[in-house]
Amino acid sequence: MKTTQSDTGENATDSNKTAVREFLRTHDEVASKEAILAGTDVPAWFIKQIAASDSFYTSLNHNGEYVASKHIVGRRATHDGFWRPEVDDGTAVFHQEETAKATLKHLTFRRPSGLTVPEANDLLGRRCYRPLQKLADKNEIHAVDRQDATVYTHSWPSRRDDQLAQRETDQPTDATPEDPAEDGYLYRDELVATFLSVAVSQIQSISAERAAALVLRQFEGDSFEALERRLQRNHSFREALDYVEPEDVPDGTSLWRAFDELRPDELRDCLQSMCGELLTDHEHAGEFVVIDGTHVAAWANTRDEIEDGEVEGASWGQHEGTFYGYKVFIVVDVAAELPVAITMETGSTNGCGGFKPLIDNFEERYDTDELQAVLADAGFDSQGNRDYCQDSLDCPLLGAINPRRSSPLATIKQEIKELFKEHSEEIDSPYDALERLPQEQLSKYGVEVGSVEETYIFQAIKERMHRHLRAGVERVFSRLKSFTGLDRVRARKENNVETHVVLSAVALVAASLTAKRQNKPGLIRSPSRVI
Repeated sequence: MKTTQSDTGENATDSNKTAVREFLRTHDEVASKEAILAGTDVPAWFIKQIAASDSFYTSLNHNGEYVASKHIVGRRATHDGFWRPEVDDGTAVFHQEETAKATLKHLTFRRPSGLTVPEANDLLGRRCYRPLQKLADKNEIHAVDRQDATVYTHSWPSRRDDQLAQRETDQPTDATPEDPAEDGYLYRDELVATFLSVAVSQIQSISAERAAALVLRQFEGDSFEALERRLQRNHSFREALDYVEPEDVPDGTSLWRAFDELRPDELRDCLQSMCGELLTDHEHAGEFVVIDGTHVAAWANTRDEIEDGEVEGASWGQHEGTFYGYKVFIVVDVAAELPVAITMETGSTNGCGGFKPLIDNFEERYDTDELQAVLADAGFDSQGNRDYCQDSLDCPLLGAINPRRSSPLATIKQEIKELFKEHSEEIDSPYDALERLPQEQLSKYGVEVGSVEETYIFQAIKERMHRHLRAGVERVFSRLKSFTGLDRVRARKENNVETHVVLSAVALVAASLTAKRQNKPGLIRSPSRVI
């Protein structure tokens, strides 16, 4: 059992530093926090706050997961202060300035032509839009628009002018990609192989091969016995799953047991890993996400079980009418149009009740530094949700106004709707819209200055300006239901229903990742071309 911080004397701290240094020396001078924790007696509290010590750096990328000594970074750094050792996840990035913000400020001041967001992303191996913007907001660096890009420069005007002049004379190389070949189709055995490459390190409860077979089942809609027969007949499936002969394929009962034992959170780990690889291809990934919910009907052997409310985890709810079952909530990245997080609640849960678990799941798994806003429909409209979003993700929740919350809000919503109907092409910012609203609006509707409703006017305008970004979530739900069987639940245990729900998202994203790896970008959002 790991010790707690009760042993934090000077001797213990020195002993911990020595143990970490010895471990790093035997692991090419860089190791993950997880590896250090597993391979030494160093307590978890020390590793958690190791970046605060005077001896070690944590990596600027991979969420600070890798550790190196300051001495080694200083000795092996290149002329621009970087050291980039190869690690299990690719390349860890360290810099002599230690933190991302300090590194970005250093680069902004020292680079002859300043720094743009894509350049910073490449140098640090992580998204840098948010920290650069915060440095500019605090006037620690200067931001200026040049050639359809924001260039961050030295705060001194003379140095700034030199950097901008240098950038104007730079000749960029031709980075135009070749014309893509005919995308054609994706093949299920390729999809199985793609998922296996991820599952082998994420799935512990069952074998990765059986988990991959369950992903395949989401596209086919088979019973477990039918899945067994399909695998036995199809040589390419058996080869992808490493089953040499038909008799090596698990029987239907074994596949059902695998489904029963598979843990939904392990599938979420796979989803996170696959989405992480896909999101790197999108310049604006992670800037806007959309949340939404849908219903899934419960499955039972008899109608009486549903009428008596006897299905585990299910309940009566309202969504496009009355139903008996579950609510599924997802987070969709706008730029990639991928489901990056998914949760399941009982059918009676509304948008406000499902919001916090969904946001917690999303925030726990992804770097949200660049997130500018969370978009949602009126079902998620509450001041509690807005406050929670701001506190958890450090960004606003731009949800449509729920007019049933109060009559002033209903009137405000209608006024803004009419405003955009007449002047949408003339509105480039919320302030353009405010100028066109009647100046007596607040007092006319009984809204006091500084009240929640006054804030809602501004938020409602921004939501209306970003509303077009919400359309992608409906397309994602459509793909989940049409191609991966989200709403074709044939399980009764609550945990198994959740497994089915998360498997649907995993299957959809596995198809997208297969398209990326097969260099067929036109099929990333086309599960209909999986054959």
